Amino acid sequence: MKAVAKLRPEPGAMRLIEVEPPVRKPGEVMLRISAGGICGTDVAIWKWHEAVVGQYAPSFPLIVGHEFAGVVVDADAGRLPIGAVVAVNPQIACGRCRYCGLGRPTLCDDRRLMGGRIDGGWTEHVSVPERNVHPLPAGIDPVVAPLLEPLAVATHAVLERVPVRTGDVVAIIGAGPIGILCAVLALAAGASKVMVTGVAADASRLRIAQSIGAIPVDVEAQDPLTALRCLQADGADIVYETSGVASTLEQAVAMARRGGSVGLIGLCGDASTWRSTPVVLKELALIGSRGYNEPTWSLMLSVLPQVADQVMRLITHRVAFEDFERALEMVSRREGTKIILHP
Repeated sequence: MKAVAKLRPEPGAMRLIEVEPPVRKPGEVMLRISAGGICGTDVAIWKWHEAVVGQYAPSFPLIVGHEFAGVVVDADAGRLPIGAVVAVNPQIACGRCRYCGLGRPTLCDDRRLMGGRIDGGWTEHVSVPERNVHPLPAGIDPVVAPLLEPLAVATHAVLERVPVRTGDVVAIIGAGPIGILCAVLALAAGASKVMVTGVAADASRLRIAQSIGAIPVDVEAQDPLTALRCLQADGADIVYETSGVASTLEQAVAMARRGGSVGLIGLCGDASTWRSTPVVLKELALIGSRGYNEPTWSLMLSVLPQVADQVMRLITHRVAFEDFERALEMVSRREGTKIILHP
């Protein structure tokens, strides 16, 4: 079968190759892949940015892709119906370490991310543990399925790690898919106002943010702190940093009100210098948010019916697996918002 694979630990070195079909083991579910998504991590693997890929230590060739969905074609009897459309939690945890015992497998000592450390979903068939397979709620358009992994990332940040309360003013730095999904969830959680910042190259993404009810701010044309103070004089109750740009951490601290919180989601590979004094004087909470845990997926699926229509607005392009490199280039150039790959 065909698969998009990383062949060597160096920039580029990614090809569409032929691989042996997987063999389903007891307790696993065989899926026929219907679609996969692309995120910044996939671009980092393609360009081989050590600051991001250093956490994975894969062997090669590695089938890439951690955002994917499919249709059940084989499973243990009585478990999942054949033909069910499902999304996949690509995080395979050991289940034995301290962090798994604490219910935080995203911090697992032996965390294996499909498409990062072990084979992922940019292929035709995969076999995954049943506990990692999540059927869509009844009545949900299957088109949304490949977006559920990034939606789980946003759910962990907005509803678990740094939860939004009714009436909060929220600022989101970064107009990429995770930033917009955080905006969707913050509004659904009752935020009174949500501001999303981006640069001029994010114009189309900022329009999507506006379409879901957020306030878009192009930081190259407007000072984001001034715009925020028009919404709430003291700053935002919560700031989510999703861009992964080194210079924005100090900006996030400046945008948060006294006693507020800053959620750090974006992965930054560059050194950052910032003053900690405002964090102390304003008694800010700086909280990191990585991936998701098992309960996150249940929580995300419970809110999905409320937000599915807004989430699907992120899909701007559909590309065949054969053109994966063009799709990766589009993501790296900020073209479109969410690009979906199809076998």
